[in-house]
Amino acid sequence: MELSTLIAQWSGKLPPGFVPQAVLRDEPPRCAQPRCSKPASRKPDGGYWKSCDSCRTRRAASCKRRRAALVAEGGCRRCAYRKRLEGDFLCQRCRDDRNIERAQKRQDAIDATAIDDFAARPDRAHEPSNLDCGVSPWNARAPREASAAYWSPLPDPEPREDREWAKPLVDNGWRYRRH
Repeated sequence: MELSTLIAQWSGKLPPGFVPQAVLRDEPPRCAQPRCSKPASRKPDGGYWKSCDSCRTRRAASCKRRRAALVAEGGCRRCAYRKRLEGDFLCQRCRDDRNIERAQKRQDAIDATAIDDFAARPDRAHEPSNLDCGVSPWNARAPREASAAYWSPLPDPEPREDREWAKPLVDNGWRYRRH
């Protein structure tokens, strides 16, 4: 399998240079905004947006103005709707989301490096070792040291003669006879 295809399947992103099949249509769809009958504008990948360019820029400017007003009133700089944390410019939810995104990006970079290292190695059978199990000379458990308790026998919980359950009810010594 191609390495770029494998990475694309694993990461959920299209491989670089991938061109999707073009939709062959006679005319573009109409703008979805009310009171507008222009054709919808084309996306860079060949598809169509829901609205025309003028409606898209107008709605984007409106959204930008509304968000700027909410941020000026003390809203979060990322979502603009929730209150900011004390001494911060993000709300708690956006801060948590950002930390998750950063951790995911970091993990993706680590995974991509591991995939690249694996792909750069020549094909050979895997030689298993203790390192596969996470055991190494640096994190191995220290050897046990014998103490006095190790050498001394454990005390018998009850005398042997009181352990009637260990003796058979009828014992005529048949185990020790040859015939």
